Amino acid sequence: MTGRLNVTLDFSGVGEGIAVGQLGWDRTQREVVAEWDADFPQAGLNVSPLLVKSYSGLLRPKARAFGELPGLFGDSLPDGWGRLLIDRTLTSRGKSRSEITDLDRLAMVGSHGMGALCYRPEDDYPIEDDLDLDWFDGLVPEIGNDVAAEDLERLRGIAGGSQGARPKFVAILDEANERLHDHRMPLEDGWRHVLAKRRAQGDVEGAVEAEAAYSDLARAAGVEMTPVAVLRASEGEPYFITDRFDRQENERLHMQTVAALLDVDFRTAQLDYIELLKVVRMMTRDYREVEQMFRRMVFNARVMNRDDHLKNHAFLMDASGEWRLAPAYDVSFSLGPGGEHTLLIAGEGRRPGREHFLEAAKKAGIKEKRAAEIVEEIDGVVRDWSGYADVRDVPSVLRKQIAEEIKIALTW
Repeated sequence: MTGRLNVTLDFSGVGEGIAVGQLGWDRTQREVVAEWDADFPQAGLNVSPLLVKSYSGLLRPKARAFGELPGLFGDSLPDGWGRLLIDRTLTSRGKSRSEITDLDRLAMVGSHGMGALCYRPEDDYPIEDDLDLDWFDGLVPEIGNDVAAEDLERLRGIAGGSQGARPKFVAILDEANERLHDHRMPLEDGWRHVLAKRRAQGDVEGAVEAEAAYSDLARAAGVEMTPVAVLRASEGEPYFITDRFDRQENERLHMQTVAALLDVDFRTAQLDYIELLKVVRMMTRDYREVEQMFRRMVFNARVMNRDDHLKNHAFLMDASGEWRLAPAYDVSFSLGPGGEHTLLIAGEGRRPGREHFLEAAKKAGIKEKRAAEIVEEIDGVVRDWSGYADVRDVPSVLRKQIAEEIKIALTW
């Protein structure tokens, strides 16, 4: 079992980070505790403004929302696909599942997770040169069966700290959108950091194309998102490719999801967009960012993106300590748990509409006239869903289903 990990903030990406502290295992409480580096307060970097009020004493998990880890560091651990790969790799090395701790998992994330937090000593993986979608595509259906240890190690190496349930990896992509390299290779001119994901076995046909069309639609509606593309394996399986917003060329940004900032379990947390808008104001002190989140709320409601939980909203901090909203991500068609939004909108989860939007705007300090203008802008864009779906070749059955749902939502 991993005993201790040193934590740094590495904005440069060259391994010369700012010492944050150490993570250690508390055998009595069976949890991971953080001890701050004595010099870290002088850095003037508030890595978790809503959770950490003092750098004296130890930081412990708040309510096991992130397993054995405080939310600040638990946010670095992948879930879903990434966690499966970590645990499969560790068991292939002879560890029993009962022996694996979250410290072991963080050591495997090391310095290659999302954001700028790094954990050492880390588990090293051989660096790949060209990445082959066909190789990845062939292994995904087999991951629940016997996969060669070498392939597991390779899969784990390219996964980075990517989150979510779908099979995915991080990489660098060339200017022509044709060649993928390992994300740990030096970034050449014209190349950029991307995340690639494949539809899960339970996803409907066209899920990737639909998510790409949703990204186009969202940008047209004024929602900030990174550029996306769709690449295909030789057999035709599509991959959703999006630029990473936690990387700016060779520089890295510190990232925290709202779930981590509040140290709550995104699966069970009950929150309203009204509270989320308040979080945006507290984190950024920027009215424009509050208005951006309001715009995302309305867009999600109109296009039935109901999987809008607290790990699907995040903030970024640069090396100067300034926080801003991360671009929107994981924006796709979802009917949600029980047919409702994960986040309520002014108390409504099933049929949120104009009156709920305006109520949320009022509580957020957005004038009614301006809020109504934003709603009209978004409604005008999403009515053209079919045009955006055609551009991305969304299958007709799924395109029509989404069109019907949007048509209904626009009446609320």
